[in-house]
Amino acid sequence: MHLIDRYILRAVATPLILALAVAGMLLLLEHMLRLFDFVLAEQGPVDVVWRMLANLVPHYLGLALPLGTFLGILLAFRNFSISSELDALSSSGASFGRLMRPIYMLIGLIMVLDFLLVSYVQPFARYEYQQIRFDVTSGALGIKIPPGEFIEISDQVTIRLGEINAETRDAREIYLERRALDGGKTIITARYGAISTTPEISSLLLKLQDGRQVIINPFGDRIQTLNFETFDLEVDLPAIGVFRERGGDEREATINEIIALLASESPQSSPLYNEYRAGLHWRIIHPLSFLVLPILAVAMGVTGRRRASNLKPVVGIAILIVYHEVLEEWGKVAAQDGSVSPFISMWGIFAIFTLVSLSLYTGSIDQARTAKVMARRSQETVRIAAPAADAAE
Repeated sequence: MHLIDRYILRAVATPLILALAVAGMLLLLEHMLRLFDFVLAEQGPVDVVWRMLANLVPHYLGLALPLGTFLGILLAFRNFSISSELDALSSSGASFGRLMRPIYMLIGLIMVLDFLLVSYVQPFARYEYQQIRFDVTSGALGIKIPPGEFIEISDQVTIRLGEINAETRDAREIYLERRALDGGKTIITARYGAISTTPEISSLLLKLQDGRQVIINPFGDRIQTLNFETFDLEVDLPAIGVFRERGGDEREATINEIIALLASESPQSSPLYNEYRAGLHWRIIHPLSFLVLPILAVAMGVTGRRRASNLKPVVGIAILIVYHEVLEEWGKVAAQDGSVSPFISMWGIFAIFTLVSLSLYTGSIDQARTAKVMARRSQETVRIAAPAADAAE
Protein backbone atom coordinates (compact mmCIF):
# COMPACT_ATOMS: atom_id res chain seq x y z
CA MET A 1 0.00 0.00 0.00
CA HIS A 2 1.37 3.41 -0.99
CA LEU A 3 2.17 6.07 1.61
CA ILE A 4 -0.68 8.25 0.33
CA ASP A 5 -3.11 5.35 0.70
CA ARG A 6 -2.13 4.77 4.32
CA TYR A 7 -2.34 8.47 5.09
CA ILE A 8 -5.84 8.79 3.63
CA LEU A 9 -7.05 5.66 5.42
CA ARG A 10 -5.78 6.98 8.75
CA ALA A 11 -7.46 10.31 8.11
CA VAL A 12 -10.77 8.58 7.30
CA ALA A 13 -10.65 5.88 9.99
CA THR A 14 -10.58 8.21 13.01
CA PRO A 15 -13.75 10.23 12.29
CA LEU A 16 -15.44 7.10 10.93
CA ILE A 17 -14.93 5.14 14.15
CA LEU A 18 -15.88 8.12 16.31
CA ALA A 19 -19.03 8.85 14.31
CA LEU A 20 -20.00 5.19 14.33
CA ALA A 21 -19.50 4.90 18.09
CA VAL A 22 -21.36 8.12 18.90
CA ALA A 23 -24.30 7.34 16.59
CA GLY A 24 -24.59 3.79 17.90
CA MET A 25 -24.41 4.87 21.55
CA LEU A 26 -27.03 7.58 21.07
CA LEU A 27 -29.42 5.16 19.42
CA LEU A 28 -28.91 2.51 22.10
CA LEU A 29 -29.24 4.97 24.99
CA GLU A 30 -32.49 6.32 23.59
CA HIS A 31 -33.93 2.82 23.33
CA MET A 32 -32.47 1.68 26.67
CA LEU A 33 -34.71 4.12 28.58
CA ARG A 34 -37.80 2.74 26.85
CA LEU A 35 -36.70 -0.82 27.59
CA PHE A 36 -36.28 -0.04 31.28
CA ASP A 37 -39.80 1.42 31.37
CA PHE A 38 -41.18 -1.64 29.58
CA VAL A 39 -39.43 -4.22 31.79
CA LEU A 40 -40.27 -2.41 35.03
CA ALA A 41 -43.91 -2.05 33.97
CA GLU A 42 -44.03 -5.80 33.29
CA GLN A 43 -42.20 -6.48 36.57
CA GLY A 44 -39.49 -8.43 34.77
CA PRO A 45 -35.88 -8.82 35.91
CA VAL A 46 -33.74 -5.78 35.17
CA ASP A 47 -30.88 -7.83 33.71
CA VAL A 48 -33.10 -8.76 30.77
CA VAL A 49 -32.68 -5.17 29.50
CA TRP A 50 -29.03 -5.83 28.69
CA ARG A 51 -29.94 -8.99 26.76
CA MET A 52 -32.48 -7.03 24.74
CA LEU A 53 -29.98 -4.24 24.07
CA ALA A 54 -27.38 -6.78 22.92
CA ASN A 55 -29.83 -8.05 20.31
CA LEU A 56 -30.55 -4.48 19.18
CA VAL A 57 -26.86 -3.78 18.45
CA PRO A 58 -26.92 -5.38 14.94
CA HIS A 59 -30.02 -3.35 14.03
CA TYR A 60 -28.57 -0.03 15.15
CA LEU A 61 -25.18 -0.89 13.68
CA GLY A 62 -26.92 -1.25 10.32
CA LEU A 63 -28.34 2.27 10.79
CA ALA A 64 -25.13 3.86 12.07
CA LEU A 65 -22.72 2.23 9.59
CA PRO A 66 -23.78 4.28 6.50
CA LEU A 67 -23.84 7.51 8.52
CA GLY A 68 -20.47 6.80 10.15
CA THR A 69 -18.87 5.92 6.80
CA PHE A 70 -20.26 9.05 5.17
CA LEU A 71 -19.10 11.33 7.99
CA GLY A 72 -15.66 9.73 8.13
CA ILE A 73 -14.98 10.38 4.44
CA LEU A 74 -16.63 13.82 4.46
CA LEU A 75 -14.65 15.12 7.45
CA ALA A 76 -11.38 13.73 6.13
CA PHE A 77 -11.69 15.43 2.72
CA ARG A 78 -13.00 18.61 4.31
CA ASN A 79 -9.89 18.75 6.45
CA PHE A 80 -7.75 18.08 3.37
CA SER A 81 -9.39 21.02 1.59
CA ILE A 82 -9.15 23.53 4.43
CA SER A 83 -5.54 22.64 5.28
CA SER A 84 -4.43 22.80 1.57
CA GLU A 85 -3.36 19.15 1.71
CA LEU A 86 -5.74 18.41 -1.16
CA ASP A 87 -3.97 21.00 -3.33
CA ALA A 88 -0.60 19.52 -2.41
CA LEU A 89 -1.76 16.03 -3.30
CA SER A 90 -3.22 17.28 -6.60
CA SER A 91 -0.01 19.14 -7.42
CA SER A 92 1.97 15.94 -6.91
CA GLY A 93 -0.05 14.35 -9.74
CA ALA A 94 -2.64 12.48 -7.65
CA SER A 95 -6.08 12.88 -9.18
CA PHE A 96 -9.34 12.57 -7.27
CA GLY A 97 -9.74 9.09 -8.69
CA ARG A 98 -6.33 8.14 -7.31
CA LEU A 99 -7.24 9.57 -3.90
CA MET A 100 -10.46 7.55 -3.88
CA ARG A 101 -8.65 4.23 -4.37
CA PRO A 102 -7.91 3.55 -0.66
CA ILE A 103 -11.41 4.77 0.18
CA TYR A 104 -12.98 2.10 -2.02
CA MET A 105 -10.67 -0.53 -0.57
CA LEU A 106 -12.18 0.32 2.82
CA ILE A 107 -15.68 0.46 1.33
CA GLY A 108 -15.24 -3.08 -0.02
CA LEU A 109 -14.63 -4.40 3.49
CA ILE A 110 -17.56 -2.41 4.89
CA MET A 111 -19.84 -3.76 2.17
CA VAL A 112 -18.97 -7.35 3.09
CA LEU A 113 -19.61 -6.56 6.76
CA ASP A 114 -22.91 -4.88 5.96
CA PHE A 115 -24.06 -7.75 3.75
CA LEU A 116 -23.37 -10.29 6.49
CA LEU A 117 -25.07 -8.00 9.00
CA VAL A 118 -28.35 -7.44 7.14
CA SER A 119 -28.52 -10.91 5.56
CA TYR A 120 -27.65 -13.18 8.48
CA VAL A 121 -26.97 -11.43 11.81
CA GLN A 122 -29.96 -9.08 11.97
CA PRO A 123 -32.61 -11.78 11.30
CA PHE A 124 -31.45 -13.94 14.21
CA ALA A 125 -30.95 -10.93 16.50
CA ARG A 126 -34.42 -9.58 15.75
CA TYR A 127 -36.03 -12.96 16.43
CA GLU A 128 -34.15 -13.30 19.72
CA TYR A 129 -35.22 -9.79 20.73
CA GLN A 130 -38.88 -10.55 20.02
CA GLN A 131 -38.62 -13.83 21.94
CA ILE A 132 -37.21 -12.10 25.02
CA ARG A 133 -39.96 -9.50 24.80
CA PHE A 134 -42.55 -12.30 24.62
CA ASP A 135 -41.02 -14.01 27.65
CA VAL A 136 -41.23 -10.80 29.66
CA THR A 137 -44.91 -10.20 28.85
CA SER A 138 -45.98 -13.86 29.13
CA GLY A 139 -44.42 -14.41 32.55
CA ALA A 140 -41.80 -16.89 31.38
CA LEU A 141 -39.20 -14.86 33.31
CA GLY A 142 -41.32 -14.73 36.44
CA ILE A 143 -44.97 -14.27 37.33
CA LYS A 144 -46.24 -10.69 37.63
CA ILE A 145 -48.25 -9.84 40.76
CA PRO A 146 -48.77 -6.08 41.16
CA PRO A 147 -49.06 -5.05 44.85
CA GLY A 148 -52.51 -4.17 46.13
CA GLU A 149 -54.42 -5.86 43.30
CA PHE A 150 -56.43 -9.08 43.17
CA ILE A 151 -54.83 -11.24 40.47
CA GLU A 152 -56.36 -14.37 38.92
CA ILE A 153 -53.26 -16.48 38.45
CA SER A 154 -55.43 -19.42 37.35
CA ASP A 155 -59.11 -20.36 37.12
CA GLN A 156 -59.09 -21.62 40.70
CA VAL A 157 -56.64 -19.27 42.43
CA THR A 158 -56.82 -15.56 43.31
CA ILE A 159 -54.02 -13.77 45.14
CA ARG A 160 -53.39 -10.31 46.55
CA LEU A 161 -50.12 -8.95 47.93
CA GLY A 162 -50.24 -5.80 50.01
CA GLU A 163 -46.60 -4.78 49.73
CA ILE A 164 -43.66 -6.33 47.89
CA ASN A 165 -39.95 -5.88 48.53
CA ALA A 166 -38.43 -5.75 45.03
CA GLU A 167 -35.00 -6.89 46.26
CA THR A 168 -35.89 -9.79 48.58
CA ARG A 169 -39.19 -10.74 46.89
CA ASP A 170 -40.86 -10.80 50.31
CA ALA A 171 -44.48 -9.71 50.69
CA ARG A 172 -46.75 -8.44 53.44
CA GLU A 173 -50.50 -8.76 54.03
CA ILE A 174 -50.97 -11.79 51.76
CA TYR A 175 -54.41 -13.02 50.71
CA LEU A 176 -54.89 -16.27 48.78
CA GLU A 177 -58.15 -17.92 47.72
CA ARG A 178 -58.30 -21.42 46.22
CA ARG A 179 -61.55 -22.73 44.76
CA ALA A 180 -62.18 -26.45 44.46
CA LEU A 181 -64.06 -28.04 41.56
CA ASP A 182 -66.84 -29.21 43.89
CA GLY A 183 -67.55 -25.65 45.06
CA GLY A 184 -65.43 -25.67 48.19
CA LYS A 185 -63.13 -22.80 49.01
CA THR A 186 -59.92 -22.28 50.98
CA ILE A 187 -58.84 -18.80 52.09
CA ILE A 188 -55.33 -18.20 53.43
CA THR A 189 -54.09 -14.93 54.92
CA ALA A 190 -50.63 -14.16 56.26
CA ARG A 191 -48.70 -11.16 57.54
CA TYR A 192 -45.45 -12.10 55.81
CA GLY A 193 -44.31 -14.44 53.07
CA ALA A 194 -41.46 -15.23 50.69
CA ILE A 195 -42.51 -15.68 47.07
CA SER A 196 -40.65 -17.65 44.39
CA THR A 197 -41.30 -19.98 41.50
CA THR A 198 -39.95 -23.30 40.34
CA PRO A 199 -37.16 -23.09 37.71
CA GLU A 200 -39.58 -24.00 34.90
CA ILE A 201 -42.17 -21.42 36.13
CA SER A 202 -44.79 -24.16 36.56
CA SER A 203 -45.61 -23.52 40.24
CA LEU A 204 -45.71 -20.58 42.64
CA LEU A 205 -43.95 -21.26 45.95
CA LEU A 206 -45.11 -19.40 49.07
CA LYS A 207 -43.39 -19.56 52.46
CA LEU A 208 -45.98 -17.90 54.70
CA GLN A 209 -45.59 -16.71 58.29
CA ASP A 210 -48.07 -15.69 61.00
CA GLY A 211 -51.33 -16.41 59.23
CA ARG A 212 -54.64 -18.23 59.17
CA GLN A 213 -56.26 -20.81 56.90
CA VAL A 214 -60.04 -20.94 56.49
CA ILE A 215 -61.65 -23.96 54.78
CA ILE A 216 -65.29 -23.64 53.61
CA ASN A 217 -67.17 -26.73 52.44
CA PRO A 218 -69.09 -26.78 49.11
CA PHE A 219 -72.43 -25.95 50.82
CA GLY A 220 -71.01 -23.08 52.86
CA ASP A 221 -72.42 -24.37 56.13
CA ARG A 222 -69.21 -25.63 57.65
CA ILE A 223 -66.04 -23.69 58.28
CA GLN A 224 -62.69 -24.87 59.58
CA THR A 225 -59.93 -22.51 60.71
CA LEU A 226 -56.26 -23.06 61.38
CA ASN A 227 -53.76 -20.55 62.71
CA PHE A 228 -50.12 -21.10 61.78
CA GLU A 229 -46.70 -19.61 62.37
CA THR A 230 -45.14 -20.99 59.19
CA PHE A 231 -46.86 -22.59 56.23
CA ASP A 232 -45.36 -23.71 52.87
CA LEU A 233 -47.72 -23.66 49.95
CA GLU A 234 -47.34 -24.57 46.27
CA VAL A 235 -49.79 -23.25 43.67
CA ASP A 236 -49.88 -24.56 40.11
CA LEU A 237 -49.48 -21.91 37.41
CA PRO A 238 -51.05 -22.02 33.96
CA ALA A 239 -48.84 -23.23 31.14
CA ILE A 240 -46.81 -20.50 29.45
CA GLY A 241 -47.36 -20.03 25.74
CA VAL A 242 -44.68 -21.07 23.27
CA PHE A 243 -43.18 -18.38 21.08
CA ARG A 244 -43.69 -18.70 17.34
CA GLU A 245 -41.14 -20.09 14.92
CA ARG A 246 -38.71 -17.76 13.18
CA GLY A 247 -39.53 -16.59 9.67
CA GLY A 248 -43.07 -15.30 9.93
CA ASP A 249 -41.62 -11.83 9.34
CA GLU A 250 -39.37 -11.09 6.36
CA ARG A 251 -36.96 -9.27 8.67
CA GLU A 252 -36.38 -12.53 10.56
CA ALA A 253 -35.48 -14.55 7.45
CA THR A 254 -31.92 -14.93 6.19
CA ILE A 255 -31.15 -14.29 2.55
CA ASN A 256 -30.85 -18.04 1.89
CA GLU A 257 -34.35 -18.62 3.29
CA ILE A 258 -35.70 -15.73 1.23
CA ILE A 259 -34.22 -17.12 -1.99
CA ALA A 260 -35.55 -20.60 -1.17
CA LEU A 261 -39.10 -19.31 -0.67
CA LEU A 262 -39.03 -17.18 -3.83
CA ALA A 263 -37.80 -20.16 -5.84
CA SER A 264 -40.54 -22.49 -4.61
CA GLU A 265 -43.53 -20.16 -4.25
CA SER A 266 -45.41 -17.59 -6.29
CA PRO A 267 -47.50 -14.50 -5.42
CA GLN A 268 -50.64 -16.63 -5.71
CA SER A 269 -49.41 -19.52 -3.58
CA SER A 270 -47.77 -17.62 -0.70
CA PRO A 271 -48.90 -14.39 1.01
CA LEU A 272 -45.26 -13.81 2.00
CA TYR A 273 -43.95 -13.75 -1.58
CA ASN A 274 -44.06 -9.97 -2.16
CA GLU A 275 -42.74 -9.26 1.32
CA TYR A 276 -39.81 -11.65 0.86
CA ARG A 277 -39.09 -10.30 -2.63
CA ALA A 278 -38.87 -6.75 -1.27
CA GLY A 279 -36.60 -8.03 1.50
CA LEU A 280 -34.27 -9.63 -1.03
CA HIS A 281 -33.91 -6.42 -3.04
CA TRP A 282 -33.33 -4.42 0.15
CA ARG A 283 -30.55 -6.78 1.25
CA ILE A 284 -28.83 -6.18 -2.10
CA ILE A 285 -29.38 -2.41 -2.30
CA HIS A 286 -28.29 -1.67 1.26
CA PRO A 287 -24.67 -2.87 0.78
CA LEU A 288 -24.52 -1.38 -2.75
CA SER A 289 -25.40 2.03 -1.33
CA PHE A 290 -21.91 2.16 0.18
CA LEU A 291 -20.48 2.45 -3.34
CA VAL A 292 -22.20 5.83 -3.70
CA LEU A 293 -21.39 7.16 -0.22
CA PRO A 294 -17.75 8.18 -1.03
CA ILE A 295 -18.94 10.12 -4.09
CA LEU A 296 -21.49 12.09 -2.05
CA ALA A 297 -19.11 12.50 0.89
CA VAL A 298 -16.30 13.93 -1.26
CA ALA A 299 -18.78 16.24 -3.03
CA MET A 300 -19.96 17.61 0.33
CA GLY A 301 -16.49 17.61 1.92
CA VAL A 302 -14.40 19.42 -0.70
CA THR A 303 -14.57 23.16 -0.10
CA GLY A 304 -12.54 26.33 -0.58
CA ARG A 305 -9.90 27.44 1.89
CA ARG A 306 -10.99 31.06 1.96
CA ARG A 307 -14.75 30.50 1.93
CA ALA A 308 -15.37 27.17 3.62
CA SER A 309 -19.04 26.21 3.32
CA ASN A 310 -20.60 24.97 6.55
CA LEU A 311 -23.86 24.17 4.78
CA LYS A 312 -22.57 21.42 2.52
CA PRO A 313 -22.04 18.79 5.29
CA VAL A 314 -25.56 19.45 6.58
CA VAL A 315 -26.99 19.08 3.09
CA GLY A 316 -25.08 15.84 2.60
CA ILE A 317 -26.39 14.33 5.83
CA ALA A 318 -29.92 15.41 4.91
CA ILE A 319 -29.64 13.75 1.49
CA LEU A 320 -28.40 10.51 3.06
CA ILE A 321 -31.18 10.44 5.67
CA VAL A 322 -33.89 11.23 3.13
CA TYR A 323 -32.59 8.50 0.82
CA HIS A 324 -32.72 5.80 3.50
CA GLU A 325 -36.10 6.95 4.82
CA VAL A 326 -37.71 7.03 1.38
CA LEU A 327 -36.14 3.69 0.45
CA GLU A 328 -37.47 1.90 3.55
CA GLU A 329 -40.68 3.80 4.30
CA TRP A 330 -41.98 4.04 0.74
CA GLY A 331 -39.94 1.99 -1.69
CA LYS A 332 -39.81 -1.18 0.38
CA VAL A 333 -43.38 -0.84 1.68
CA ALA A 334 -44.75 -0.32 -1.83
CA ALA A 335 -42.87 -3.40 -3.03
CA GLN A 336 -44.19 -5.45 -0.10
CA ASP A 337 -47.76 -4.46 -0.93
CA GLY A 338 -47.24 -5.58 -4.50
CA SER A 339 -48.53 -2.25 -5.80
CA VAL A 340 -45.18 -1.28 -7.37
CA SER A 341 -42.37 -3.43 -8.68
CA PRO A 342 -39.20 -3.26 -6.52
CA PHE A 343 -37.25 -2.48 -9.69
CA ILE A 344 -39.17 0.82 -9.80
CA SER A 345 -39.84 1.66 -6.16
CA MET A 346 -36.47 0.54 -4.74
CA TRP A 347 -33.96 0.45 -7.58
CA GLY A 348 -35.45 3.67 -8.94
CA ILE A 349 -34.71 5.44 -5.66
CA PHE A 350 -31.20 3.99 -5.66
CA ALA A 351 -30.65 5.25 -9.22
CA ILE A 352 -31.86 8.75 -8.30
CA PHE A 353 -29.55 8.78 -5.27
CA THR A 354 -26.62 7.73 -7.46
CA LEU A 355 -27.32 10.37 -10.14
CA VAL A 356 -27.72 13.14 -7.56
CA SER A 357 -24.45 12.14 -5.89
CA LEU A 358 -22.58 12.02 -9.21
CA SER A 359 -23.96 15.42 -10.20
CA LEU A 360 -22.92 16.98 -6.90
CA TYR A 361 -19.52 15.30 -7.14
CA THR A 362 -18.84 16.64 -10.63
CA GLY A 363 -19.96 20.14 -9.69
CA SER A 364 -17.91 20.16 -6.49
CA ILE A 365 -14.74 18.94 -8.20
CA ASP A 366 -15.10 21.49 -11.01
CA GLN A 367 -15.68 24.22 -8.46
CA ALA A 368 -12.59 23.19 -6.50
CA ARG A 369 -10.44 23.22 -9.64
CA THR A 370 -11.77 26.62 -10.68
CA ALA A 371 -11.12 28.06 -7.24
CA LYS A 372 -7.55 26.72 -7.37
CA VAL A 373 -6.88 28.36 -10.75
CA MET A 374 -8.41 31.67 -9.64
CA ALA A 375 -6.30 31.59 -6.49
CA ARG A 376 -3.17 31.26 -8.59
CA ARG A 377 -4.20 34.15 -10.87
CA SER A 378 -4.98 36.41 -7.94
CA GLN A 379 -1.44 36.14 -6.64
CA GLU A 380 0.70 39.18 -7.45
CA THR A 381 3.19 38.51 -10.24
CA VAL A 382 6.79 39.26 -9.32
CA ARG A 383 8.94 40.63 -12.17
CA ILE A 384 12.71 40.87 -12.00
CA ALA A 385 14.16 43.70 -14.10
CA ALA A 386 17.34 43.14 -16.13
CA PRO A 387 20.52 45.13 -15.15
CA ALA A 388 21.04 48.43 -17.09
CA ALA A 389 24.37 47.37 -18.57
CA ASP A 390 22.89 44.26 -19.96
CA ALA A 391 19.98 46.26 -21.34
CA ALA A 392 22.28 48.69 -23.13
CA GLU A 393 24.09 45.87 -24.86
